[in-house]
Amino acid sequence: MEVIAQIVLQNLNSFAQEEFGIIWNLKDDVQQMKRTVSAIKAVLLDAEAKTNNLQISNWLEELKDVLYDADDLLNDMSSEALERKVRGGSILLRRVQIFFSQANQIVYSYKLGHKMKAIQKRLDAIAKNKNTLQLTELPMETPITCREQRQTYSFVREDDVIGREEEKKLLKSYLLDTKVSVIDNVSVVPVVGFGGLGKTALAQLVFNDNAVQRYFEPKMWVCVSDEFDIRKIAEKMIGNDKNSEIEQVQQDLRNKVRGKRFLLVLDDVWNEDRELWFKFKSLVVEGGNGSAIIVTTRSRTVGKIMATHPPLFLKGLDLERSWKLFSRVAFDGGKEPNDWELLAMGRNIVQKCAGIPLAIRTIGSLLYSRNLGRSDWLYFSEVEFSNIDQHREKIFAILKLSYDHLPSFLKKCFAYCSLFPKDFVFDKKTLIQLWVAEGFIQPSRDNRCEEDVGHEYFMNLLSKSLFQNVTSNDYGDIVTCKMHDLIHDLAQLVVGKEYAFVEGKKENIGNKTRYLSSCTSLHFSKKTSSSSSKLRTVTLLGQTLYGSQNLGQPLLHFPFLSSIKRVRVLTLCGLHIITLPNSIRELKQLRYLDLSKNKFLVSLPPDVTRLLNLQTLKLSQCGKLKELPSGINKSLRHLELNDCGKLTCMPCGLGKLTNLQTLTHFLLDCKSKNGDISELSGLNNLRGKLVIKWLDSLRENAAVVESAKTLLEKQLLQELELRWWLDVKNSFGDDPIQERFEMEEESRWFSENEKILLEDENMLASRNEMKKDEKILQGLQPHHSIKKLVIDGYCGKSLPDWIGNLSSLLNLEIRNCNGLKSLPDGIRYLVSLQRICIYNCPLLERRCARRYGEEWSKIAHIPKVVVSPFSPSALRYIN
Repeated sequence: MEVIAQIVLQNLNSFAQEEFGIIWNLKDDVQQMKRTVSAIKAVLLDAEAKTNNLQISNWLEELKDVLYDADDLLNDMSSEALERKVRGGSILLRRVQIFFSQANQIVYSYKLGHKMKAIQKRLDAIAKNKNTLQLTELPMETPITCREQRQTYSFVREDDVIGREEEKKLLKSYLLDTKVSVIDNVSVVPVVGFGGLGKTALAQLVFNDNAVQRYFEPKMWVCVSDEFDIRKIAEKMIGNDKNSEIEQVQQDLRNKVRGKRFLLVLDDVWNEDRELWFKFKSLVVEGGNGSAIIVTTRSRTVGKIMATHPPLFLKGLDLERSWKLFSRVAFDGGKEPNDWELLAMGRNIVQKCAGIPLAIRTIGSLLYSRNLGRSDWLYFSEVEFSNIDQHREKIFAILKLSYDHLPSFLKKCFAYCSLFPKDFVFDKKTLIQLWVAEGFIQPSRDNRCEEDVGHEYFMNLLSKSLFQNVTSNDYGDIVTCKMHDLIHDLAQLVVGKEYAFVEGKKENIGNKTRYLSSCTSLHFSKKTSSSSSKLRTVTLLGQTLYGSQNLGQPLLHFPFLSSIKRVRVLTLCGLHIITLPNSIRELKQLRYLDLSKNKFLVSLPPDVTRLLNLQTLKLSQCGKLKELPSGINKSLRHLELNDCGKLTCMPCGLGKLTNLQTLTHFLLDCKSKNGDISELSGLNNLRGKLVIKWLDSLRENAAVVESAKTLLEKQLLQELELRWWLDVKNSFGDDPIQERFEMEEESRWFSENEKILLEDENMLASRNEMKKDEKILQGLQPHHSIKKLVIDGYCGKSLPDWIGNLSSLLNLEIRNCNGLKSLPDGIRYLVSLQRICIYNCPLLERRCARRYGEEWSKIAHIPKVVVSPFSPSALRYIN
């Protein structure tokens, strides 16, 4: 709620300073709304802490709805102003257009004023009710402290902890290792994982182990929970509840541990303040050699700050151990009944618990206490299990702690993940783009771009164990992640009515719904048009998740576009779209448009260029797409064109998109011999991967390219692929098997006629082309921070010396360079280079032969060297 209120205030502040109030005579209305929203925002923390009160809960829902409407209206104002600003033509023409258009200034001002007053009236009523509800102002920095504090203790029966034998063994080895050497005599071992995994139970198990009990003295257990209060922790350690002065407390603690090999468990730690941890640790560093601290936490950041050993990341139990635990709590005496149908139902229930010990214990104990029969188990398994929130209060009370500790802006980002089905693989970059489009990213004080702030948000959620199963690229950057089923349930629990994930034939959209996702067909009828008009996200998942649809049964019916004019995120993946209607121009708030995997999409309507707020356009795997409209708006930040095989050139005006961060492919005009790469010159915010294709078309301008140094200032690029004409036929879908055969024949020809080949280089490429390609490549020098470089189809004899200056280069690939004879000398000094691959470069292949080749000494230091007579596409079939 705080996030929405803050966004509205930011927009109001912006409008108060701009021309809106003057042009539309709404200055007083803007100021009045600003005062009202500020007054309401001041009591939000108090209201959100009292949501158990039904009246206050309803008040918050009503407030949320009007704030969304206010934000939509302010965005309409912003879009209208932007559209007027970019209109072309003479001053007189613009005056005529404005006067006669539907957006006539007087008429628009009247309508806008009416809408502003209607929203103000609703806000006034809400502001009045806040006094009736006796809500008080609290500073936004104050944490919500109304929930019951969690308490833990050190004892647990060993028989009660099942399936953690390996983890116990590992944790004990850390504690009892007499050879380990750590600073200040004290080892710190974090146990990290989300709520319900059994971190506390594992710590209890190790704490009470006989060998551990004999090895350490004294042994102390402190449940820290919310606040890392050094004084309170120290008092618990020394057993002092007399509320003594801090000076006396710290002295008593130091005396208690001085020279003694102590064991301390700090359970449920949330503190991410590194300095606060150091202050506490300074009180116990006088402990004897071999002293240890076990820390249980949900936060990877906490683990990183406090650890002297690698953190122990706790995972869910496997199916076998989950069943063992379930049997213990669900069946009499822990013995399985002689009923295979009942056991099958039990295993189905266990599988749904996803390895979470707390969930397994809670559900198993519930079934045991009810003394249910087979028919009851079947009903529970198939019906009631999916709707047992009243029985899972204990699970979610623990899991929700992670959510409650999040700042409001992260709560919004977390809630957004509820739009996707369980087991969904989140692409980190895409998720951040969605957050940016929805306005969830707060302005950065250090002028970082929103995507960088979004990355920080993502890492924060990951550190709280709200994401898992991350995958990384070769450079250590996270690419994808998943969300645990129970965490996904938590996300759906906290979102309320504003988010909806539609499955099956359910198509009802509530009038509070703002974010909608579906894997089925959606029909926006007149009955639902009033509800859909408030939607900010419409995501149709299509074949992205659920496989190919029949052409005769499209998931999309285009008339719905006219009913979602306030949508900001529109995802239409894999829906067999052939073309988009011109009505797309009506989506003036649209910031994110994903049309990927529409393999029959041929073109985009010119009116796409009228989407003045569009930030992200995804067209990957649109195999029949032939062209992009010229004049794409300058607001665009991300343009994805992977696997668009029919696309032959870039739109005019691309060089003006100076905010562009993602450009997967830059296609030179393959039909022209006078290609122009200057459009890339000003795009210095590009990051990630860039593929430049059909560099042959630059040969007539090779000297200009050589001097331009178009790529040198692009510091954020990680991967660069430079492709010449050879790639054209492959991009249009040649048969890889046929290519393999041709390559095999060509390879045999080379080996039999090597002398002829070396004597007659004109068989491979003309000397003129070689010289021009060498100039082109010389001019395409990237920034030294590039991590991967691919050169494909190049006709030069040698590579430029600048390759030896790529100090961050990890991966170098050279493909299909038939005339290439040597590598630059500087390559031997690239100590960061981990991999070099040389594919189908017949002259270079022999010279790079291991140990005996003339070029081998230049690459001998590289950990992985691959030299093959085949192209990578042919190798896929051979292997």
